[in-house]
Amino acid sequence: MDRVIEKKKWPGRKIAAVAAGVISVGAAVSMAAANASKSRLSIDASRLSTAQVRNSQFQEYAAINGSALPKNTVFLDVQEGGIVDKIYLRSGDMVKKGDLILAFSNNGAQKENIDAETRLLENLNQLRNSKISLTQSNLILKDQLLDLEYKIADAEAKFARYEKLANNPTPFLSKEAFATQRDQLTHYKEKRDLLRERIRQETALEHQQIKQIDSSIASVDRNMEMLTQIIESLKVRAPIDGQLSSLNVEVGQSILRWQRIAQIDQLGSFMVRADIDQFYISKVAPGQKGKFEFNGKPYEVVVAKIYPDVKNSVFQADLNFVGAAPEGLKRGQTLQIDLSLSESRMTRVVDKGGFYRHTNGRWAYVLAADGRSARRSNIVLGRQNPQSVEVLEGLAVGERIITSDYEGFGDVDELKFSEAPRR
Repeated sequence: MDRVIEKKKWPGRKIAAVAAGVISVGAAVSMAAANASKSRLSIDASRLSTAQVRNSQFQEYAAINGSALPKNTVFLDVQEGGIVDKIYLRSGDMVKKGDLILAFSNNGAQKENIDAETRLLENLNQLRNSKISLTQSNLILKDQLLDLEYKIADAEAKFARYEKLANNPTPFLSKEAFATQRDQLTHYKEKRDLLRERIRQETALEHQQIKQIDSSIASVDRNMEMLTQIIESLKVRAPIDGQLSSLNVEVGQSILRWQRIAQIDQLGSFMVRADIDQFYISKVAPGQKGKFEFNGKPYEVVVAKIYPDVKNSVFQADLNFVGAAPEGLKRGQTLQIDLSLSESRMTRVVDKGGFYRHTNGRWAYVLAADGRSARRSNIVLGRQNPQSVEVLEGLAVGERIITSDYEGFGDVDELKFSEAPRR
């Protein structure tokens, strides 16, 4: 006979044990997978540098290089140019105002000057003749008035005599003669009034014309002076006292009009022109101070002017000395200046090293407590100077980071050392 076979049920204790085993295996697999996802690199720590995060006074400043330049410089640009005829001084010589530096010959300019001077002299003569003619015309009218006044005086005397004769009971003068004398006197007086008005109008016109002529004569005189200056400009003279520099010309050399041939530096007052990395262009402003050492003595400078144009990743700024310039300073001498960009204050800082260039301050390798490994950690850094950088987030006081260059690490998650890196 057939019989029913009953399925055996697992005891509850056995089921729990199996489940626990499965969970343990799963956890082990997960941990193995997580560890496998982390990249590690074993390196020699003997050449690594480390630094500890600390609380310290911090000031943001930029290390810049500046060149000492004379505060006042006058450039010598040739007004006419020509052929260098003679050189009286050389680059580096000390000069006084008015000293003759070199002379040009320029036949074309001299001929043009003679032609222009001839035309100006002709114009000047015409203007002066016009002025003389106006004066003579006015004198003629005044002479005519004087003659007319004499005729009026004579006619008035004659009319007075005729009037007495005409009023005599037994007149000795005809009425026609009396009327003729009276009409003549009236005519003279009316003519005098007309002449006076003409003289008044022509005098006013003469004053206006003479004023214009005088202005034209003055303009011609100025043009004559300019022609003289053009010829005189063929002789280059020192405009100020100082040191002649950058004069590189030779006898017989052709120099173009407005070509710069030299400069004169007024010694005794210096400034500094500095090249600054474009990273700081928004942080540098007039009034900021810098400091440097010269022959073992400290000096200060202050930003006076900023040139915003960026060339080759740098911009320029002019700085003035606070107080006297260093004794013995020479033109073009290089000064290493620490330019302050902020006030000093207490904050978390860490030494700045090669790692900063590699990570741009976004992460760093933080050493474990035993110093045998270092993990990659995200950080936030703030202001910086050539020695240190401000820590904002991600690092605590007392922690150490690797500050060496990270080139060759491949951005792995963890570094392993056979021995702790040197401090």
